[in-house]
Amino acid sequence: MTAASVSQPLPDRLPFLDERAKARAVAAVKAFELQTSAELVVTVRKQVRSYPEADFAYGSLFAFIILAFLLFYPVDFSTELMPVDVALAFGVGFGLSRYLPPLRRLALSVTARRVPVEQAAKAAFYDLGISRTTGRTGVLVFVSMFEGMVAIICDVGVTAEARKAAEEARGLLELALKKSNMNAFAETLEALGPRFAPTMARAEDDVNELPDDVA
Repeated sequence: MTAASVSQPLPDRLPFLDERAKARAVAAVKAFELQTSAELVVTVRKQVRSYPEADFAYGSLFAFIILAFLLFYPVDFSTELMPVDVALAFGVGFGLSRYLPPLRRLALSVTARRVPVEQAAKAAFYDLGISRTTGRTGVLVFVSMFEGMVAIICDVGVTAEARKAAEEARGLLELALKKSNMNAFAETLEALGPRFAPTMARAEDDVNELPDDVA
């Protein structure tokens, strides 16, 4: 990809796994790191788990509705076929949830999505080697697309003021994610640089210890 193509404005809606979106995120990481000693890594996942409980919940709901209909509708249905009808209804509900992610997401509470995203982010923090920087100043921005959530993990060398700024930015990052707006997402990352700088200033001899590419 050429520098010219990266500099062109992105569409308002663009999947975060699109190469143009990744290039914009890389540019934001570089801009952030020009202003602070913190090392920023952005990683994007399609989802962190499959949530089979949501599929079973929809299957059970559909099965219950059909069973109630067969039992209480003022028409005599064959009792021999009821188990088949209920099983088919369960399969329909299960399949709709499995293959329609927005429907499956409706069955999951915020906590049911937030907890596994935070757990996956903590695992990725170590898997990607973000804890290995000299000053322990690594910051991971973990994006999970299905869950529509962002987790930010800061290493022990990140100051309390910088941590607060990162946490305050998380809501804006999630809003940009839900809108598939990489421009807004990247601009929020770039705006973190000046907020990190007062307590984590970039040294003249600062070395980039972590890759800027989207992991």
